[in-house]
Amino acid sequence: MIFHRALRGLPLTLLEPLVRGLRRHADSLVPGRLVTANGGCALGMMLRELASDPSRQETGALPPRRRRRRPGASARGSSIYERWPQLAKAYPRLSHVEIIFDATCDELAQRTDLPEGEIPRMVGLWMAAETQSEINMRHMEETAAQAAASKPSRSVAMDERLFAATVDRLIELRPALSRAEATMVVEGLIGARRLGSDPLFVPADWEHELEAQQARLAAWR
Repeated sequence: MIFHRALRGLPLTLLEPLVRGLRRHADSLVPGRLVTANGGCALGMMLRELASDPSRQETGALPPRRRRRRPGASARGSSIYERWPQLAKAYPRLSHVEIIFDATCDELAQRTDLPEGEIPRMVGLWMAAETQSEINMRHMEETAAQAAASKPSRSVAMDERLFAATVDRLIELRPALSRAEATMVVEGLIGARRLGSDPLFVPADWEHELEAQQARLAAWR
């Protein structure tokens, strides 16, 4: 999915304010405008969150925005390249987020009968949910990597359908992973290896003893 690829190209320092901005200003979202007097597009809401945090300015996490616009450019209609060129250059995927929000709003307006004012809010909350999933995935991968480094030695029985569905979802979110790699990530997160189809090894003398015990029980009946 295009939006997921865009999110994967952004650091947590931008994903987290994107989620906060989309949720906090969901009712003020406006497609086609980076910022307005009271709102803006999805990216505009992220920029509001960044600008409201002085620590980001002090550490240089948010480069200063361009004060002067190109001739003919509108403050309301300008893109992130117009208003925040340094940030846009450092993270090209930001412009994809901007385009996806506008394009999705336009698509819903053409294909549904939803009230025009409700569409940006719905799209924004959907984007917030997907962005939060990406953040959770980053934390999960970090935890799984730490667990995988210790190579879990214990094996446990697992719900095969649930395990397979989890691996499938991971591959969907991380297409570059092979099934074997995704399986290792999930096992690392769980902290245990999955039992194989024939996980239990029983020595031959144990089998003979079991047969003998069964024969004694049958004789007593």
